[in-house]
Amino acid sequence: MNFQTLHHLYNERLPEIENIIDIESDGNPDLRQEGLFGAYQALQTDPHGSKRFLLNKATWEMVSSIRRGKSVDNGFYKRKNLKIIHYDQLPFEDGILAEAISSNGQDPVDDQAIFRIDLGRFLEKLSHNERLFIQSKAMDGLSDPKIKRKLGITFETLKAMKVNIRKQIQLSFAR
Repeated sequence: MNFQTLHHLYNERLPEIENIIDIESDGNPDLRQEGLFGAYQALQTDPHGSKRFLLNKATWEMVSSIRRGKSVDNGFYKRKNLKIIHYDQLPFEDGILAEAISSNGQDPVDDQAIFRIDLGRFLEKLSHNERLFIQSKAMDGLSDPKIKRKLGITFETLKAMKVNIRKQIQLSFAR
């Protein structure tokens, strides 16, 4: 099912459950949004799911957001099932080309935009050798000794680079 079909199905099925989600969210716009997001995820899982299936998923998402104290749009929502693929339209001249997708490219547009911004900021914080390390490791599949030889650096320098890359990943993507 492509994104347009899923979006159309969501808009078609939403009226039958929206009032119940509004009641269960008790006027809280964040909980309402979590419930609508849960219903959307349920349709991704089973496009022909029953009304009860959609409402259960919506309720679980609302309860889960209360439990973790985080909402979809407050910057703390965890991105799940990310995959790295080659992508040639990022504005980086040194060949690091990546885009994260999940659900076969059916991520909401705002998640894709947020990821691109985070990825851009992440890559800007890295040195040239650190970007080459990521390209060699993730895209070329080279081992650390081969990368060390390719970059002409010591193991200590390589270890320090990896520590800094992990730190930058955490600062850029962890919420």
